[in-house]
Amino acid sequence: MRNLFQTAVWATFMGLLTVWCSWCPSTAWAEETRLAKDGATANVLPLAAHSAAIRGEIVLARASHDWMSQQIEEPCILSNPKVPGRLIMFYSAVSSSNRVVAAIGKAWADTRDPLRWYQDDANPIFRPDGHGWDSCTIRLDTVLYVPEEDAYYIYYSGTTGTVQDRIGLAICPAGSDGYSGVTAAAIARYGAAPVLAPEATAPFHEEMASQAAVMRERNAATQRWDWYMYYSYRGKDGILPGIRLATSQDGKTWTRHFNGDDPRGMGQIFKSTANAYYEWHQVFKVGATYVLCIEVGVEHGARWRPGLAVSTDPVQGWTQIDLDTMLQTKWTGLYEDRTLYHVATPALYLIEAKWYLFAQACGRPANDNYGDGEWEMWGVACNCVIPTRPGCADLYIPGLPTPAGDATGK
Repeated sequence: MRNLFQTAVWATFMGLLTVWCSWCPSTAWAEETRLAKDGATANVLPLAAHSAAIRGEIVLARASHDWMSQQIEEPCILSNPKVPGRLIMFYSAVSSSNRVVAAIGKAWADTRDPLRWYQDDANPIFRPDGHGWDSCTIRLDTVLYVPEEDAYYIYYSGTTGTVQDRIGLAICPAGSDGYSGVTAAAIARYGAAPVLAPEATAPFHEEMASQAAVMRERNAATQRWDWYMYYSYRGKDGILPGIRLATSQDGKTWTRHFNGDDPRGMGQIFKSTANAYYEWHQVFKVGATYVLCIEVGVEHGARWRPGLAVSTDPVQGWTQIDLDTMLQTKWTGLYEDRTLYHVATPALYLIEAKWYLFAQACGRPANDNYGDGEWEMWGVACNCVIPTRPGCADLYIPGLPTPAGDATGK
C-alpha cells in the first residue's frame, strides 16, 4: 500500500469512529518486551498465560532503525530458492524524520521459527532513484522468484511527487544463496519507464495506478506463463475505490482489463464496499481457489482491516468476503486499542504446514488520524478455518483453533 500518511492527506473526511462492541477482549501481557540476543529481530510482545489467546508478535519494530522509525509495511515473504528451510522477506518502511520518502529492505527467518526475523545490516537495499519517474519515493508491491531467470522480480509503486502513482519493476539475481547477493548494487530497474502507468482515457479515467499484487501461472495449452496484476487506482471513481486487473505474457508488458460486468461501470474485478479505501494487497492460490488478501479502510479509513476476496478464475468471478471476517477486534486475547487498532498491508503465508498473517499495525492515534499512527510489523498465527463461498476453498485466518483439519485449506 501507499504510505498511510499520504492516504490520510487525500481523504475527504475521516468520519466519526464507531464505538466498538463490548465483547471485544483486551490483552493481558505476561512479560515485558524482549529483544533478540543479537539485536537483529524486532521487539516481541509475548502473550499472556491465557488458554484462549491468539498468538501474535511484533516481528519487525520501528525502534530498531531510523529508516523504519515511523512505519513498517508490505511483507513480501518467499521461500529462499537456494536454502531449504529459510525464508526471505522484502518490506517497505518510512522514517519519522521524513514521512514522504519510503525505501525497501530485506530480512530472513528460519521456517521453524517464522516469527523471528533477522534484518540485513545493509538495509535499505532499494531506494528512490533520484531521477526519473520514481525519483521521490517508492513502496513495495510484490516480489516473485522467477526460476528460469534465477532472479527476483520486484514490483513497486513510485512517483516524482509525494503519492505513489505508477508501478515499476526491478530485477535482482538471486545469487548463490538466495539472500546475500540481493543488494543495492545488484537490483536493477527494468527500463526507464513504469510497467503500468495510469490510463486517463475512457473507460479507465485513472489518475494513479499503484499497489500491484502479481502472480503468474503456467498455461498448459500455450506452454507459456500467464501473468496477472491486481492493482489499486484513483480517478473518476474516487480515492482507492476498488481493484482492477492487468495481464501479461512476460511480467514486463501489461494490458489493462475493464470488467464490463461491474454494475457500477467502474471496471473492477468485484463490487467494492462504498466509501472504503482499497490499497495494498496480496494474491495467492489455495487448491483451485484464487485468493486476494486486501487492506481495506472502511468509511474513508476509519478502521483499516484485512479483507478477503476469492474466485475460481483469475480474471472473472471474484467475490469479496464480509469485511468483518478478519476484523482484528475479534482476535481473542491479542487485540488491544493500543497496539492493533488499525491493521493494514496483510498477507497470508503457509509455513511448515501452518498459516500466518503478516501485517502492519498501530494503536489508536490520539488524534484519530491513522496517518499519524506508529506502525509495527506483526505476525499472527492463523488457527481458525472459515468457509468462503460454495466451490472455493476454506481459509485459515487469525482466531481460536478450529477442530483438526487440513492446514492447506483444501
